Amino acid sequence: MRRFLSCLAAAILSVASSSPSAQAQNWSQRATTLSDSLTNEVVRRLRNDFRQCGELLNVYRYDCYSKSYRNAAIKLSGIPDYGPAHDALRLVETRIVAVIDANLDPTRPALRQGFRSFDAVTEAALPEVKRETLRAMEDAQTILLRSPSASQQTHFARIAAVIDSNKVLLRSALLKLGHGVTQFAGLLGLKRTY
Repeated sequence: MRRFLSCLAAAILSVASSSPSAQAQNWSQRATTLSDSLTNEVVRRLRNDFRQCGELLNVYRYDCYSKSYRNAAIKLSGIPDYGPAHDALRLVETRIVAVIDANLDPTRPALRQGFRSFDAVTEAALPEVKRETLRAMEDAQTILLRSPSASQQTHFARIAAVIDSNKVLLRSALLKLGHGVTQFAGLLGLKRTY
């Protein structure tokens, strides 16, 4: 019953926000150029989403990251001054989605949290998924930090900084995973080959 009421409330809110007057009001409030408030909102959303994604099991975390980048890109969609930032965020999303799709774990159900769901990758693919995610994030940072105008650089540098903080967390998780694999191999009597 509680789930039904939640769905009903969401449907009512959706209909109310899609009325012509609500759409006109939202459109008039939407930024059309660079703004501190929009940059703050994107940075805050990425930071909060990364924290929430970090709480998920590793196999679900990367789908969460891809959706985080997609949602941030949607916030910047259609605003010409944010074009390179939008493209950088979409780049990360599409590259993470591609590596997830190539490594989906058919034995695990989707993880549902509220209205969101996340697909799992196989545990064996985690190092590859992490590496590709890091590469995509580095490429996005390059795009953001080489923005074409001085007015964009301040805003884009803030977005790049939040990506960098997530990249640091991913690298530390990658090192922990590598250390765990090395310890496991040692228990099996296997030697390093590198």
